Amino acid sequence: MTRPVGSRVEGSVKRAELLDDIVAARPEAGELIYIERRGEDYRWTRTNPGDTVDMPETGGFPDAWMYYSGRWPLDDPEKLPVFFEDLLAELESMTGAAPDRCRWSPDDPWPHSH
Repeated sequence: MTRPVGSRVEGSVKRAELLDDIVAARPEAGELIYIERRGEDYRWTRTNPGDTVDMPETGGFPDAWMYYSGRWPLDDPEKLPVFFEDLLAELESMTGAAPDRCRWSPDDPWPHSH
């Protein structure tokens, strides 16, 4: 399998480098972006929906991981850092070490409202 352009699966980056790394690859809406964190190290790759994410074995599960296939605000430099921090806040909320991201309780009746 050929690695997608811009994929960072063999090595890792720190949080401060992750945004620049992904933006340089210019992901398109509909591409599936996989991001994982292990301690302070992040790895990511991209693929098309339905394709297998081929990650090399690193031993054990990551601390957190997520998939994103929406539009990246690549042409709006003011929105990009805020968008990215929100994306990583969602990733971190899955570890239990960050605040809950307003998930609804199964006991909460539909429709939801604030």
